[in-house]
Amino acid sequence: MNGNNEHPKAKFVINNIVDTDDNPFDRQERIAWWDQEKLKNARVMVVGAGAIGNETLKNLALLGIGNIFIVDFDTISTSNLSRTVLFRQADKGKKKAEIAALRTKEMSLLEDANVSWFHGDAVWDLGTGVFRSMDIVLGCLDNVETRLGTNRQCWLAKTPWIDSGIYELGGHVSVFIPPEPPCYQCGASNEQLIAARKRYSCDDFKRSVLDEGKMPTVQITSSIISAIQVQEAIKFLCGQRVESGKKIYFQGRINDFAVLGLPKNENCDVHGTSYPEIIPLPLSSSVKLKDFLEYVTQDQYSGADASLDFRSDRTFVVSVSCNSCGSKIEMYKPTFRIFDTEIICGECKQKGIQANSELMAEKQIEVCFNLLKTDEKILDMSLSELGIPNRHVVAVYDKHNNYKYYELSEDTSIFQTC
Repeated sequence: MNGNNEHPKAKFVINNIVDTDDNPFDRQERIAWWDQEKLKNARVMVVGAGAIGNETLKNLALLGIGNIFIVDFDTISTSNLSRTVLFRQADKGKKKAEIAALRTKEMSLLEDANVSWFHGDAVWDLGTGVFRSMDIVLGCLDNVETRLGTNRQCWLAKTPWIDSGIYELGGHVSVFIPPEPPCYQCGASNEQLIAARKRYSCDDFKRSVLDEGKMPTVQITSSIISAIQVQEAIKFLCGQRVESGKKIYFQGRINDFAVLGLPKNENCDVHGTSYPEIIPLPLSSSVKLKDFLEYVTQDQYSGADASLDFRSDRTFVVSVSCNSCGSKIEMYKPTFRIFDTEIICGECKQKGIQANSELMAEKQIEVCFNLLKTDEKILDMSLSELGIPNRHVVAVYDKHNNYKYYELSEDTSIFQTC
């Protein structure tokens, strides 16, 4: 031994000792195929912050998912509290997405976790570009319309998504990975397609009064179904094989598990749809239509006389005829922002006449917009006022009817971070 107690034949030095108990992810990282770095970098959208959504967010936080985006348009009610691990009595009346994001951030075991939220309608208020920016989308939903909307957006964006649902003691989880069919819509029944139209009148206007059925369920079912959903998501994010186009079905009343193949509809108009190329534009949905058209009519984009085309994505209503007397009522709104009660003129309302939402009203609509042909009043409106959401991918055709697809890439305000 020498004077400083160092062994003359020592070939290595221990710089530090890592205590595995200081690593909150130690046990899961012992799984051979696990990749914690991929999970930390993953971008996961959770659509729906109710019973399943709460469990799913809790699981994602504890597993170390680094980027979580929560979407919900609802507020917290008393009946939510027994089925939502993230909500408290004092949260009643507050936005589900916001409170869920705050609690998910608190629960996350990552110091730099990015948890953001959006209070709005996933069907109409989220652009395709938001779905494109995600690695996977988890649907924690209780209605068919939002499932169909999420499915369509994910197929356009080529983003995998996992659907989940519960009823009493039973539930299901289905994985969809574009571009391989089937998609969710392939297996939708006529009853489900009718249910998807429940909140709209025959004019496609929103019903002002809607009797929404309440799903009978319990928190133990949502925790089981969420666990299966997140398990499949983790496997996918870590590069493991995940069965697409299969429904994992669980019935807790008799403790029965089954894996069912989902039908593929060759005539489905969704799973064969995607954009050939998407060109980012340094614009947001707050830009005026006139400025947008002037930008895309530049030679390096779609050139002179280019037109914005809604391509059946949404409809802009200029005016409607009064449901009673037939007089003209100016609207200048997208269809989904018009309620069935608005199709009665002021004079008829004073007479006590109410709109009949089952009767069709004549309406003037616009689906294509051009600098030379579109009314100046509409040109002065923003894309958002026309009904185009944040980060949307819009279709523009040139004078030769050739289409190009542009993402409004400057829309970043949608991600409200905790």
